[in-house]
Amino acid sequence: MLNVRGALLLSLCLLFACNRSHHNVTKGFYYWKTIYKTSQYERSTLQQLGVHKMYVRFFDVDEDAATGHTLPIAPVRIEAKDSGFAYIPVIFITQRALITLNDSAVPQLANSICGLTQSLCGQAGLTPQEVQIDCDWTKSTKEKYFHLLRLIKQDAFINGKTLSCTIRLNQVKYKLNTGIPPVDKGLLMCYGMGTLKKFGPYNSILDADAAKDYLKHIDDYPLPMDMALPIFEWCVLFREQQFRGILHEVTTADLSSCELFKQNDRNLYICLHDSVWHSYRLQRGDIIRAEAPVYEDLLTMAGYSAARIKNTDLNVILFACDSITLSKYSPNDLQAVYSCYR
Repeated sequence: MLNVRGALLLSLCLLFACNRSHHNVTKGFYYWKTIYKTSQYERSTLQQLGVHKMYVRFFDVDEDAATGHTLPIAPVRIEAKDSGFAYIPVIFITQRALITLNDSAVPQLANSICGLTQSLCGQAGLTPQEVQIDCDWTKSTKEKYFHLLRLIKQDAFINGKTLSCTIRLNQVKYKLNTGIPPVDKGLLMCYGMGTLKKFGPYNSILDADAAKDYLKHIDDYPLPMDMALPIFEWCVLFREQQFRGILHEVTTADLSSCELFKQNDRNLYICLHDSVWHSYRLQRGDIIRAEAPVYEDLLTMAGYSAARIKNTDLNVILFACDSITLSKYSPNDLQAVYSCYR
């Protein structure tokens, strides 16, 4: 049975049900580490949820600091493949990589991406039916990026497979400026509200009101859409009210339990003296903002987006699979999120 919270909040999703078509939902998770090896706890949770797809970050594409060339870096090492999952390779391309990439180098980069993807699949014994490209392109980089996608789609290893790409909320709302990527389908990332670098008590992971403004434009987007929703948390560092970066693998609980910090707003923590903490060098007066999706907002966004997605077959992917993240939710909580799309 659903716990009290899950039963109550699932009703939020049901409010939308009478106004939408039902979907054939396939449950998935992102796995975003350099070594793929799930724990027993992770496997047990995924089995309880009935997860069938694992979207695995295969490698990044970024500018090499030494040579200035754009190339694949940090490939994944798959130590133990889990049975029962369909694996989807995901290639993350940074904005910097697109900006610094010369037009003449696009074909070579496409070859490198496809070659390394094929090699990693061969090493792990994977035969994926889909390959996904993750990139936050802009109006100024769209032509270069779309050219890269076309070349990837033509590659012998990719040809015949589904090529998908991630699509941010702003790229849906402002599609006339950012364009429609030449892929088979999109994966809408229902997080990242554009306030990551803005100082103050914001939640850049998921802001329900901001997300609704973007999501109302899904109906007329000319690609079938899958959905990705956030269950992760992170902490963002500000120095003199300027964004300095994300503190990975640092939690709200870490901040709340440490005498180094004093909470001075609902999700802002001030550093009381210079220190090295969790391998990060901090200065007195630094502000760390703890961010996590509010569960009520998560269900509201699931229901709101489900009412607007046109395609019947739908992959719903949660970000991301790791024990710390999964431990913050009960299986019933996560099942309720998936159920909003049925």
